[in-house]
Amino acid sequence: MKKLIVPGTLILSVMISIAQGVLKPVPHGHRYDLAIQLTIALTLIWLLCQVPLDMIFKRGVLALIFVAGLGWGILNVSSIDPSSEIVGYYGTVFEAIDSGRNPYTCGTIFHRAEDGNAIYGNFNYPPAEIYPYYLAYRVAGRWDSTVLTGVMILMNGLACLILLRTFPRVGALNLAAFFPLFLAGEIKTNPSLTFLVTAILVGLIVREIKKPGRGRPYLIAIVFGIGLMTKFLVLPLMAAFYWNKFRPKEPATLAPIVQGSAIALATSALIMAPFGIMAVLKNTFFFNLILGHRSALTTFYPNVLSGPLSALGLGPVYPVAAVIVVALAVLAAPRLGLFAAMLTAAFAFLLAAPTPEPQYLPIVLYLALASRCLELAGSPAGGLSAPAHLP
Repeated sequence: MKKLIVPGTLILSVMISIAQGVLKPVPHGHRYDLAIQLTIALTLIWLLCQVPLDMIFKRGVLALIFVAGLGWGILNVSSIDPSSEIVGYYGTVFEAIDSGRNPYTCGTIFHRAEDGNAIYGNFNYPPAEIYPYYLAYRVAGRWDSTVLTGVMILMNGLACLILLRTFPRVGALNLAAFFPLFLAGEIKTNPSLTFLVTAILVGLIVREIKKPGRGRPYLIAIVFGIGLMTKFLVLPLMAAFYWNKFRPKEPATLAPIVQGSAIALATSALIMAPFGIMAVLKNTFFFNLILGHRSALTTFYPNVLSGPLSALGLGPVYPVAAVIVVALAVLAAPRLGLFAAMLTAAFAFLLAAPTPEPQYLPIVLYLALASRCLELAGSPAGGLSAPAHLP
């Protein structure tokens, strides 16, 4: 019965997203297709974690993955909108910084309302999401979609190089089949810094699994702290990573959990401090949890959980429901393999997020591929294919 929880949840999520797309039950809802894309893609990634390892690394399968990724990447690059919201959004962030204003309190950051008109508010990404794009803007001497795309592809490429260094025995050609999906699978939004930080974390965690080091747990905690200041996918990954260490009959296992979490949160606090910790939290974490605040500035795209609750007039219940869904996935971590726990938390987060976030799919695919590479090496920390790893 427990083996059916993950596939059953995914099938139900696909059905809910399709029903929403047909019925369009939320008066201010748009782009119902995004939830359909997300749930189907998550189901395919789950299947990748289920199929026999020798099937994944067959030449024909790898060729199909490469061609599909290449086609998708070309489509993404060829359909970039030079006047997209994110270009104007960051442009006003840079203007605020250059004029000495705090982007979390200035009220001059560009957003695009549901009717397409401009609306101005505060920056609502965590602070680390400023630095690579601001650096690119300063180096290039201008800001446009070309600079934005270039810096994202650069960060995605670094993540691919880290994957090669993390799993050298898997073979460069085997891993390179996934590179088109990683390089250009999502370049219309800005998940690339989260992708790069996740890749660094995977590399550090795999090295720690293979050969524990005295200083590496501290480094992992610091990188998690930086990751929390990218996009919110890192939050459930970190929670699952640390809670996976907990053993109810061994109270001593709480010590590294508390220590690592404290270091990560302290690192995040240091990054938030120049902008005001409460100002950052108000415009990022709480902004995304409260649907009414979020939809006031950005277009609302109904997700698997937020859509039905909004349609039923239960939007105020959403924050509690979302936290419970992700918390239940995290609490299952001690009974799973490490990467299985992180994947489970990521799946729950994406299904419970206020809006569907296909931008994170390359990152989840990266985690799934890493878990299968670990299985190939015979590590119990690998993916979801072994029954013991299922919730």
